[in-house]
Amino acid sequence: MTTETPSILIVDDDARVLRTLELLFSEDYTVYTAGSGEEALDVVRAHPELCCVVLDIRMAKMDGLETATKMSEINSDVPIIFHTGYPGDYSESAIDEEHQPFDYVEKGERPERLRRSVRNAVELTLNRRNPRRLASLAKEQYEMIGSSPVMCELYECVEQLAPTENKIMILGPTGSGKELVARAIHARSRRADKRFVVFNCNHKDSALVESELYGHVQGAFTDAKSGRVGLFEYADGGTVFLDEIGDLDMTTQAKLLRVLESGEFSRVGSPEVKACNVRVLCATHRDLQQLVQNQTFREDLYFRLRGVTVNVPSLTERREDIPDLIHYFVEVICTEEGAGLKVFNDAAIDAMTQHEWPGNVRDLATRVAELIATTPSWLITAEDVNRVLSRKHEQGPRQQSLREMVRTFQRIKINEALKTTNRNIAAAARLLDVDRANLKRMMDNLGIDPS
Repeated sequence: MTTETPSILIVDDDARVLRTLELLFSEDYTVYTAGSGEEALDVVRAHPELCCVVLDIRMAKMDGLETATKMSEINSDVPIIFHTGYPGDYSESAIDEEHQPFDYVEKGERPERLRRSVRNAVELTLNRRNPRRLASLAKEQYEMIGSSPVMCELYECVEQLAPTENKIMILGPTGSGKELVARAIHARSRRADKRFVVFNCNHKDSALVESELYGHVQGAFTDAKSGRVGLFEYADGGTVFLDEIGDLDMTTQAKLLRVLESGEFSRVGSPEVKACNVRVLCATHRDLQQLVQNQTFREDLYFRLRGVTVNVPSLTERREDIPDLIHYFVEVICTEEGAGLKVFNDAAIDAMTQHEWPGNVRDLATRVAELIATTPSWLITAEDVNRVLSRKHEQGPRQQSLREMVRTFQRIKINEALKTTNRNIAAAARLLDVDRANLKRMMDNLGIDPS
């Protein structure tokens, strides 16, 4: 079965540029060309299968901006990449706001820059037309699992927004995967080759927050034995993800507003003003509008941060994804920890799917890890699931990472098996249904003394 070659349209009133770009892309795509805005509109009408348009801005009669407006009326789904040799004559931010292009590439940039942008735009269009392809890409590139309609909408949103410079507010309940969404946006952005840093804003100490974000000089405070680079400076050129932004205190909010407005900051204890160029993504599970009304969150900062809103669904909004998530977590956990692969039977999957998940995906991952670690058999049944789901967890262990949870349960079960078998490793391995060599390696990793 052959796959149809994706088609693109290149629009430029300079015949030499048009020919050069046609040669650049003809090997990978079916290329249509137009020397004017009017010709371009005719091509868009005739070819609804177009996956991308590369559009010059400065053209005689109908310029690229007017052409883009009319083009969107014909086919609002085709991504448009503005391509201009006069970047100083146009405001990229104004174009972003009015036309929402897929990208904005200067003609003086390396050809690979435009090739990459076209490749991403074409991929976005193909993914939109094939949800299964989109879900597969999300799993492979972002470790985001699920093919439910709400997740496919989320993947589309990531693909659409990532190449822009828009600030993005990621909303969703605790444990739903907001950081994964932020990482995906960075990975598909123009800043993908730069740093991505995460900061959780729920620290209580405003001085610690300020030091983390902006850095400090030696002697700035009692424990400042040496200078430190802050996250904004460290991530210059890249992306800063501020998680749980609603937990910032008012003092820190005011200083963050300055950075967002001017790109300037000072390390704690230093009068020197530094500049940074970062894209800010933020997330919260709280209602920021309500916080603004309660005067615990600055209104000016709220509007500065809000940008475009991305909503991450709760797990109960996409129950059909739970089986895929379970299989994914089983594979990851068993592979990373060197344990034998375990299987959830159909009844166990049904029990997990019907359960309410207040902690969302994170909660599901924790319970899968617990089931793997505490079920002696390779087959996990509905009885095993009900045993674990009925158990109330203390707050402490719920704060552990998935890896820490796995290690904790493994340590408990291995020590129990060793005690039952009078420290006989071979017998303990048989009891736990793992290979003896794997059990020995796990004991070494966990610091368990065989004697």
